[in-house]
Amino acid sequence: MDANLLKVENYRGKFVINEAYQPIAKALCVKFPELKHIPVDSILFLDLTEAKGVTGNKIKNAQISKMPDKWHEIIYQLIGKRFMYYMEFFKRNTGHMSQEQIILLIYHELRHIGGDGDLNHHDIEEWANMYHKLGVDWSVTKRKLPDLLDAEVDWDSIKQTNLFTFPVK
Repeated sequence: MDANLLKVENYRGKFVINEAYQPIAKALCVKFPELKHIPVDSILFLDLTEAKGVTGNKIKNAQISKMPDKWHEIIYQLIGKRFMYYMEFFKRNTGHMSQEQIILLIYHELRHIGGDGDLNHHDIEEWANMYHKLGVDWSVTKRKLPDLLDAEVDWDSIKQTNLFTFPVK
């Protein structure tokens, strides 16, 4: 058997491990205090190459989930490493994204991991936070967005330009 057939980088399946996201997640957890509790080494990052990432009429770019006990144990037996979570990126929906958008997406997904290790679902506050900071179209356009990993960029300082300006009376 050809040894190259066993190399991960040659694998072209539906679920592809993508470790390129891990350094981004680590850097975000170092920079932002609200993410410091997250065990990034316990997250398996996956690209879903064929899935559409659509639930009902909602398009998803990524999602984070807890690793099912069954797979937690199987992976441990295979490689001796435990993953608590897996973060999936729907490549059909994220293939057009800029580096800044991917960083923002990872930041958003990491915020779902609560201090107790449980996953927090989307709520109106989280959506409003993303909207007010980045705009409703942050994930679907190529417009200029801040790079959260730049030293001078602070999440609390990001302000979205208003779509409409109103005269001051």
